[in-house]
Amino acid sequence: MENNTDHSEHLTPITVQEVDVDFLPIVYEIIRSVERDFHDNTAKVRESQDCSLKVLDLQKKLDFARSQIKRLPGIEFNKQDQLKQFEILQTQLRLKRELLQKYRNMCSFETSFK
Repeated sequence: MENNTDHSEHLTPITVQEVDVDFLPIVYEIIRSVERDFHDNTAKVRESQDCSLKVLDLQKKLDFARSQIKRLPGIEFNKQDQLKQFEILQTQLRLKRELLQKYRNMCSFETSFK
């Protein structure tokens, strides 16, 4: 039995809207803490520790986003396969629209003779 540490394959798929990619607030906080100029060494050390924690938070958030992205349906296909599938779906949509239009025309034709 293989010991697979990546359990994201066994989770249910999610939608793109559910993926949490809101990194800007954390990045902003990191940049703000780096730009501050403290004259007191203890304040510099404290701010450096806070910045390190924020970087770790960002890393966790990035890792979580990666795990969510792996759960998106179709992510396992390369671009060429995705384009091929898209063409197939477009063709199916066109054919179904044509069938609906024929049905509508047939229904309107039958009602005109009643």
